[in-house]
Amino acid sequence: MKGLLIKDILNLKGYMKQLIFIFIFFTAYGIFMKNGTFVGAMITMMLSMQVITTMSYDDYAKWDKYALTMNITRKDIVLSKYVFFVMCIVAGILVGVIGSLAINSFAGVPLSIEEILVISIIVPCIFAILFCIVIPIVFKNGAEKARIIMMAIFFIPAILVFLVAKIAEKSNIPMPDANTLDTLAKVGPIALVVLAVIVCFISYKISLKIYSKKEF
Repeated sequence: MKGLLIKDILNLKGYMKQLIFIFIFFTAYGIFMKNGTFVGAMITMMLSMQVITTMSYDDYAKWDKYALTMNITRKDIVLSKYVFFVMCIVAGILVGVIGSLAINSFAGVPLSIEEILVISIIVPCIFAILFCIVIPIVFKNGAEKARIIMMAIFFIPAILVFLVAKIAEKSNIPMPDANTLDTLAKVGPIALVVLAVIVCFISYKISLKIYSKKEF
């Protein structure tokens, strides 16, 4: 397991310069827009995507076919991807919190630590759920063939949220009151974390089933 994780990290070594450049760009943009939480969200998304990048590298190098000739089980390979994915999500949360605090403080944005923590938990959990839908598809069809499906999975929820917001606005549906929003802010992140863990576990089981039957 440790060797598989090190392999994935080393595969991304050449990609680090691009990640650093993207991080600098988003940081500058966040300072300019006075929105540190935006930076945290974007960095989390970029880090979450790295599991798909490693799977793409594996497909290109025919790694799975070679790995299965060694003392590595299919379960080890699938599990390593999910462990790596969780590591990226955790890194995204840390970067999100630190980045948001630093940028908001520098830009003078009056956002409390509680609000930053809530956003820094909610955003990674949403990305975790979306990518947990994508990962089994990548195991099934490969990274290249799954790109279109991945884009649809990410854009469709955004479009639905936009449409619901527009319908609510036109229908004059009242916004939740302060007490309701306060309750959602307290319960929502916990419920979302639980949901993300459940979805991740189900996704892992599906991926393992797909990979166990896959021929190379």
